[in-house]
Order: sequence, then C-alpha cells, then structure tokens
Amino acid sequence: MLKLRHLLLLALLASPWANAMKAVFWQPQLRDSGVSAEQWSTLMQKLHRQGFDTLVLQWTQYGTAFADENGSQQLRQRAAAAQSAGLKVIVGLNADPEFFSRQKQSAAALKHYLGRLRVADLQQAKRWSDSPDFRPDGWYLSAEIDDLNWRSPERRVELLAWLSDTRQLLAKHDNKPVYISSFFAGNMTPEGYAAMIAEIEKLRIGVWVQDGLGVKTLNPTQRQLYLDAAAGCHATSPARGTVYEVFDVTPGKTFSAQPMAAKQMAAQLAQTSRCGKDVVWFSLRYLPAAQGILQYR
Repeated sequence: MLKLRHLLLLALLASPWANAMKAVFWQPQLRDSGVSAEQWSTLMQKLHRQGFDTLVLQWTQYGTAFADENGSQQLRQRAAAAQSAGLKVIVGLNADPEFFSRQKQSAAALKHYLGRLRVADLQQAKRWSDSPDFRPDGWYLSAEIDDLNWRSPERRVELLAWLSDTRQLLAKHDNKPVYISSFFAGNMTPEGYAAMIAEIEKLRIGVWVQDGLGVKTLNPTQRQLYLDAAAGCHATSPARGTVYEVFDVTPGKTFSAQPMAAKQMAAQLAQTSRCGKDVVWFSLRYLPAAQGILQYR
C-alpha cells in the first residue's frame, strides 16, 4: 500500500497540472490609474484571502496605451503589489487592437505581421524581466486564438510556426511558463477544435479555453460539447485550464459588459477542476471584491 501511494505521489508531481493555479485576469485600462496604491494593495490582499493565487495581466501594452514609461511603471507597481500580497503574477505582453482584422490578410502579409507581433512581445518581455523591482512568474501571449481564422491547415501552419518561434525566443531570454487563451464560436467541430488546442500545447504553451458563458455565442449544450472536448478531465482533453466568464454582455455595437447576477456569479466563482487543471476567471473588474474600486462601465 505504501509503495502504491508513493507511485501515485510521483505521478501527481510529474503531471503538467500538478501546480494548477487559481487565477484571475486583470485587463489594465487607462482609467484604472485613478485607483490609489492603498486601494489596489487592499484588493490584492482580499483576492489572496479569498483563495486566488495568481493575477494574470492581460497585457502590459495595448496599442499605444501604457507604452510610455509612466504607464509602464504604474503597471509594474501594481504587479509588485500583487506579489507582495502573496499572488504570483503572469505578465501579458503586447496586444494589438487590430489583431483580429489583421488575420484576414494574405498568407505573405500574415507571416510578416505575425513576425512583427513576435518582436513586440519579445521587446515587452525584455522590459519586464529587466525590471529591478519585479520578477514575472510567467508570460501571457495576449493574442487570443479563435476557431475561425485558424481552422484551415494552411493557416494553422502559420499559427504554430509563429507560436513555436515566440516560445523558443522567450525561453532563451527568460525561461518561464508561457500561456495563451482561446475561444470557440462553433466554426470548427469540438473534436477539431480540441485537436488545434493539442497542437499548441505540444509547443509547451499552456492554453486556457474560455467558457463563453458571458458572451453567449452558443447555447449551454453547444458550449459544453466544446469544453468537454478541449478542457475536460479525460485523457484526450488537451487544454491547461478553463477561463470562467463572470460578466454579461450588454446590447450594443461595441463591447460592453456588466457583472453577472449574484446567483450566477456565485456559481461561476465556485467552479473547480476535478482533475487539477488551471481555473481562471475573467475578469477582475467584474468580481464583487473589485466593486467600488475598478469601473466596468
């Protein structure tokens, strides 16, 4: 019996999900600069007490936002305060506001564009890893992978080459875990989508699959088919974890959202992984803990 327990412990330690995280995304916005250092520190401490262990910065530059030294320094101070409160911090790199429209370019133009994204990500990683007052616990690639633009085999070759090169260059610079997120909208079969996630995972990039509850593109039955295939607990589900949305999209041509109703919010926050995969929530500004501190309108 003792030998069996020893073997089970070794298997757990060898599992890629042995150190699964309980994380929350923070999507930095310029208006967050109005939050005082004391308010932010109190919020981070509250998150830690509530059982969160990781803060994921969705990006550290969004177009020109946070590109200046003042904006970058403020984000580093926020990240350092999160670590001081006991949280690990996964640092998102560069985000291009036109990422989804730029994917529609020709193959040659797309390859050039992805190369520029890689350069921007590496520059951002160097800035953050060279910071004297903060050390990242991992990297997050802010480009979200969907099931429409990358469904053809030809496009997927470009996707995997871009991600593989980015992962290898990040490892040479500062070898920390790398993550990316993905969402589905019914443009691939659940099995095909899971196969794409598996290809990305083979590059040693952890994929978090968004559950889609907040955006409501698919109905609950459809969503569950994709989640089971890509992020479930059986051996063929490749994703590193699930992103649970805690917002409801409000009608309008531009994206706008509000926190979920209290009962549904509580159900989302109670989500756990039966097989030790990462559990991530999106996003901080919709959580009850952040009300009165971070604006969502």
